[in-house]
Amino acid sequence: MPLKNGSSDLIHDFYDMDDYPADPAQARGRLIIATGTLTNAADDSTGSKYHLVDLPSSCILHFDTFFDVAADGFAQIVIGTETDTDALVDVLKSAGNLHSPIAKGDANHGKRLWEVLGLAKDPGGNIGLWKHAEADAVAAGNMPFQIHYITA
Repeated sequence: MPLKNGSSDLIHDFYDMDDYPADPAQARGRLIIATGTLTNAADDSTGSKYHLVDLPSSCILHFDTFFDVAADGFAQIVIGTETDTDALVDVLKSAGNLHSPIAKGDANHGKRLWEVLGLAKDPGGNIGLWKHAEADAVAAGNMPFQIHYITA
């Protein structure tokens, strides 16, 4: 077998005109943490939606992102964009108290927010994350969350 010399996507050959320098967010990104809590009433109904946070479309979601659904008032946890209800999370509350849409080394590792959400191209600017009610609330509740993301 031949010996190979290779490199990661963080190492680039600056003498090769077809090669581009490493993406700044990947190579030297800043970790930012947005911390919030969403509260719902016991009589919130199907179709309700809640604006959680706006994030740069080109940010890289970090695996420490989590939604604490233990005290949430809905049986189904559905988080996405304003128009794509479950682009990020669609899980039963009974599946566990903490839910993270990014796991260490999973298929979304190093992907931009727009890619994780399944968009065809980067829309630029900010993308709002929204929680959606696919059924009536079963109780009043709250959902603490932290969005950890990397940006240039």
